[in-house]
Amino acid sequence: MAKQVVFVIGATGSIGAATVTELALANVEKYGDKLDIRAGVRNPEKADKLKALPGVSVVQAEMGPDKNLVETFKGVHTLFINTPGAMNRGPLTIATAEAAKSAGVKHLVVVSGVSASSSGPKSDSLTHQWIEIESAIKQLGVPYTFLRLPWFMDNFFGLAGEIKSKSSISSPADPTKPLTCIVVKDAGSAGAEVLADPSKHVNKAYSMISDCISYGDLAAAFSEALGREIKYVRMSYEDARKMFLGMGLQEWQVNIFVDFYKAVNSGMLAVTGSDADDIANITGKKPTDLKTWVSMVAGAFK
Repeated sequence: MAKQVVFVIGATGSIGAATVTELALANVEKYGDKLDIRAGVRNPEKADKLKALPGVSVVQAEMGPDKNLVETFKGVHTLFINTPGAMNRGPLTIATAEAAKSAGVKHLVVVSGVSASSSGPKSDSLTHQWIEIESAIKQLGVPYTFLRLPWFMDNFFGLAGEIKSKSSISSPADPTKPLTCIVVKDAGSAGAEVLADPSKHVNKAYSMISDCISYGDLAAAFSEALGREIKYVRMSYEDARKMFLGMGLQEWQVNIFVDFYKAVNSGMLAVTGSDADDIANITGKKPTDLKTWVSMVAGAFK
């Protein structure tokens, strides 16, 4: 019996790589070696970690209006589109999905954002792009699953330098306001489950949530894990803008970060209720909470 072909495009991105990794590690033990796993990357020469995974074939594939994508996607049953972090992520993702339809792909699994939900938080710089992507894919007539992601808890690795040198965390966020987060590994586990059996997830949208925290919670968790006080320092939006520009970020990227902090302070970045249980319902496992994550990574912050 031929194996079912699953293809992850954008496989060197954090979510793409986590999904391929979880899928490969579970393929034999959990899924009965029924999957032919293909990892689509822009530059295969830089994908050594993916090549080392059992049962994974690395394929050159770039998202967007690439006429070669239709041929690349032929024979693929389920395509995972790891929506890129580019300014034009909407057109790139939609063009990739259109190529998949032309190639006869049976199911699309697409990374979106929690703000795409009518009941979800709204962060203006990205919300219209998520809605554009989801609307276009729904109109293709191909069965789909949307994995709606919030802020990555793994982004807090960017605080390591300040925590090490100053024992502080600085941002414009109100330290009391709730923020929904996802641990990348949790998202990869859920994505792998959907790819392994997409029939259970036809035309569904899931909120990928590990924990709902605040920046005050973050400082407290690091204080406990590191055995010293980590102070929270609230900065202005303008100072944050200058900091991000000084780091070399482009203006559009800086705008996204500033809008993110404004959304945190408005209290709009908390997802609660049944949506908060989606990862557990998909994987059968409790997602990683803040204290667990901090204890796992504390060595990088000492």
